[in-house]
Amino acid sequence: MSKLPQARRGERGSAYIAVLLALVVLTIVGLSLVMVTQTEVQLGSNERTINRTFYAAESGLRLAAARYAATRTYAPFTYIQNESPLGLGGQRIADQVKVTVFAPIAKAPCDWCPVNANDKQYYDVNNIVTATANRVGWAGTGMPPAGAKVFSQAQISVMVRFANSEDPPIDTLNDPTLSEIKP
Repeated sequence: MSKLPQARRGERGSAYIAVLLALVVLTIVGLSLVMVTQTEVQLGSNERTINRTFYAAESGLRLAAARYAATRTYAPFTYIQNESPLGLGGQRIADQVKVTVFAPIAKAPCDWCPVNANDKQYYDVNNIVTATANRVGWAGTGMPPAGAKVFSQAQISVMVRFANSEDPPIDTLNDPTLSEIKP
């Protein structure tokens, strides 16, 4: 019978230490991946909220232009969109959009307009409007209160040109009844 070589006393348990060290390294790598994943999910959620708020503000501009084209209304207005409940307790979240006066700032005669044939002068009119959208959360029903928590905000201003318009009141910006709401 041959004798098996005896293990050296200094090497006993070295595999155990190597395995423990590898487990510690793998645990750290795993926790790092979890943290990166959580951060990416939060960034995606924030990006979605910011985009939603931006598009809500843009919808306010489009609504103001459509409202003016249909009814020649210059007055400011506020509305809510994308409203949804947040679980139990009556919590709500929505986009609150405030639109300023749809204000004509310049006009020029439209001499080539075919509609001028009826002896009525029409104009090319430049208007300005600003929409501010806030992604807000609140408890209860109805419009959000003044102290509602704001999660994001977007503000967009544009100049809109309407051709073939009737003569607008250029002093709209000086009318106190139209300048009450400013986002």
